[in-house]
Amino acid sequence: MAKNTVTWKTKEKDGKTLMICQNSNPELSKYPEWGPKNGICEEWSETGPETTASTCWKCAARSVSGMVNFGSSYNENEFDEINEN
Repeated sequence: MAKNTVTWKTKEKDGKTLMICQNSNPELSKYPEWGPKNGICEEWSETGPETTASTCWKCAARSVSGMVNFGSSYNENEFDEINEN
């Protein structure tokens, strides 16, 4: 029996390979229970060129018991401000 494969969106930016989080499509994701409350994750992560799937840090953080529920509400500028404090 052939295995179904999913090809996740990738893009190149400044010489780096980025991939959309698996939870951008919860129906195809291996971990939809880790996705944001609205069900669609729009985060991109830096990956290697041979990477076949990626889970962003926000969705991975939701897998840890007791973590807060990170939404997709931060834009890059707000996120930089949070990290600086």
